Amino acid sequence: MPCEARLFAFESWMEAALGGGDWFAPLRKSADLLDARNVIVLWNDFAGGGLTLLAAPDAPSDFIRICMTVPPGERSGSVQVESIARAWWQRVRADGEIEGELTLFALADVAGDQSLLGEIAAVAMRAVTARIKLNAVRATSALKTAAFDQLPFGMVIIDKHIRIAEKNEACRALFARSDGLGACQEKLSCHEPADQSALMSAIERALSGDLNAAVLKVHRAGGAQPYVVRVVAPRAGPRDHCLLMIVDPDDEPAAGSEIWRAMFDLTDCELIIAEGLVSGRRITEIANQRGVSIETVRSQTKRMFERLNVSSQAEAAARLSRSAPFKLASLT
Repeated sequence: MPCEARLFAFESWMEAALGGGDWFAPLRKSADLLDARNVIVLWNDFAGGGLTLLAAPDAPSDFIRICMTVPPGERSGSVQVESIARAWWQRVRADGEIEGELTLFALADVAGDQSLLGEIAAVAMRAVTARIKLNAVRATSALKTAAFDQLPFGMVIIDKHIRIAEKNEACRALFARSDGLGACQEKLSCHEPADQSALMSAIERALSGDLNAAVLKVHRAGGAQPYVVRVVAPRAGPRDHCLLMIVDPDDEPAAGSEIWRAMFDLTDCELIIAEGLVSGRRITEIANQRGVSIETVRSQTKRMFERLNVSSQAEAAARLSRSAPFKLASLT
C-alpha cells in the first residue's frame, strides 16, 4: 500500500478535526485506502454525550442499521450486510481527558486488512476527541467574550508591542470617540506623547513581573476628564500579554432596569425614578420628564426607598449603581 495514500488519509482526519466542517473527506479517503464501498464512524461519549454517527450522504441504510446494532462488547468483527458485501469493524477506546469509544466500520465485498482498519480507527479517534476539545475551547472562549462585552468599562488585551489582541464593546465605543485613546494600525495609541510613554513604561513593568497594578491617566481633548487606565498582568505563566481596564469618569452609571426589577420588585414608575437618581437628576426633573407632580414622585420615591432599604437619595443611587454592574445586552 502506497505510503502517500495512507498519509493523505490520516492527514484528512486531522484537517477535518481542525476545520470544524463535515467528516466526508476523511471518510471517503479511508474507504479508498481500505478498498471499501463505504466507511462509517460511531462515537460513544461516555460522559453523557451518547452516540454520534459520522456518515457520508451515500451511506446505505442497511449498513447504518448494522453499525448501530453491533454489540458494544465486541472489539472487532464482521457481519453480512448484503448477499455480496460485509461490514467489518474495529473498536478503539479514547484515553486521556475525554472518555469514550470509537468504532470504525467498513463496507466491502470481503473483509480486508484488520490491522489497517485499526490504524485508521485510532487516527479517527484522535481526530474526534480533538474536535471535542476544540469545540469546548471555542464555547468557553465565546462565553468569556460575551462576559467581556457586558462590562460597562473598556477592556483591551495587548502584547508587549502594544498590539491589540482583543477588546470589548465598551472599549470599541471609547476608541470611536478618538479623544484620547485609539487604535492605529492595530496598536494602542495615546494622543499625548507623554501619556504614550507613561503607558509603555507601565506595560513594561507589568510584563516584567511587577504585580502591583499600575494606574495612570490618559488626557483627552475638549477638557473632558482624563481616562483612568489600570494595567494588569498575569500572576503566573507566560507574561506576553496584559490587560488594560479603561474607565471614563464622565460616563453615566449603567442603567439596570431589568436587574433592579428582579432584585427589588420595583414598579415601572419606580424604575423611572431609579434611573433618574442614578443619572444624577433631581426629583423636579424626573417629575417634569414624566409630566406628574413633584408630590407624586416624592411619594413613589419613598416607596422605592422602602424596597431598597435606604433612607436617602444618595443611598438609593449608590445601592442601585452597585446592583447594575453590567451593560444591557446588545441586539447585534
